[in-house]
Parts: sequence; C-alpha cells; structure tokens
Amino acid sequence: MSENKNYHTIRYGTAEGEIKFGHVHTDNVRSAVMLRSGHTYKHYMTMDGPGGKDFRTHSTTFRGPGSFQVKHGDGVPKEEPGIYLDAVSGDIIIRAAKGRIRMEAIDVDIKATGSGERGNIVLDANEKVIINAQTIACNAKAAARFFSEKTVEIVGNNVLNMYGGFVDMADGSSTAKIGKGSKNPLDPNKGTLWEKKIMIESLPL
Repeated sequence: MSENKNYHTIRYGTAEGEIKFGHVHTDNVRSAVMLRSGHTYKHYMTMDGPGGKDFRTHSTTFRGPGSFQVKHGDGVPKEEPGIYLDAVSGDIIIRAAKGRIRMEAIDVDIKATGSGERGNIVLDANEKVIINAQTIACNAKAAARFFSEKTVEIVGNNVLNMYGGFVDMADGSSTAKIGKGSKNPLDPNKGTLWEKKIMIESLPL
C-alpha cells in the first residue's frame, strides 16, 4: 500500500499541546482534526477522514496513558438516558486485559433481541460464575439443563420441592453398559429412555 501524503497539513501549537489539520497516521488514515498533548505523543484525540481500512474511515479515536473519565447527566430526567452508546453497525467491545469490568446500578438489564440462532447471552468463565441474590428465578420455554463433569448438589435447608409431569431418574448402575436398567413397562430389559440416553452419552468416543 502506497504511503498517503498530505501537502496541506496545518499545525498550531506550543510545547504544551498542538492541534493539527490533515495529519496522516502510520496506517495511512488522514486525520481531519487532531488534538494532542505536548507532554506525550500517546495522548491525543483525532477525528479521522479517508484512508486505511474501511472501519477507520471517518472514525473517532481517544488515546491516553491516564484514565478516561466521562461524567454526564446531572440535569437529565429519570426516564432519559444520561449516557447513550449506540453502535449502528458492528459490535461494542469493552475490554480490560489487566483489570476488572465492574457494572453498578439500581437495576441492571441485559437483553438479547436476536431471533433464530441469534439472541444468545453467553457467560464463559475460566473458574467460577457466582450468583448471590434473595431470589433466583429461571424460566425456559423449550428446555433447561444443568450439567457438571464432577458433582452437582441441590440443597434446600428448609424445603426442597421437585415436580415433573413425568420424572425419570438414573444412576450409574442403571446406565452401565452391562446393566439392565430399571423397570420399563415397554421393555423391562432396557431401562427407560433417559437411562439409555445417559448410557450413550457416557460411552467413550
């Protein structure tokens, strides 16, 4: 890719800072306006124009070695957003490679609105997912499953209620390859459908 050059760059500044019109970045994107600190070249704000990759064209970038703080909404009514972020196209990525992401509010709503194969909420942790609340309610229209490769514990210190229109339970002996399974009205020698499903899933590949 040929180097993008601009012969009409204008700069105003002092030792404390500068403002440039037409600066060309190292990735060939031309900055319409760039405001930069004179103390470090890594501290700047740029409104870019054409050049480089498509997503960089007409982009806005804030860069700095210190903290980035936004405090807004002192006079906003309760029903209106104090801070509004809208990605018309593409994703929103919030990343803290060496820190934590903390969200705090009176209420927190997470909603996925996709359809078909989309509309998923994924929680993926290397260690633990910890949920603490007065009440936890889970509702699934099609199916719900809780699986562990080792141990699953369900404890109700006061009351434990379990109900199913049809309850099918299996243990290791009833799903063993050489076992006959529990009694099945249709086929007493093969066990229930659930037992056969668990036995197939537990077979080595």
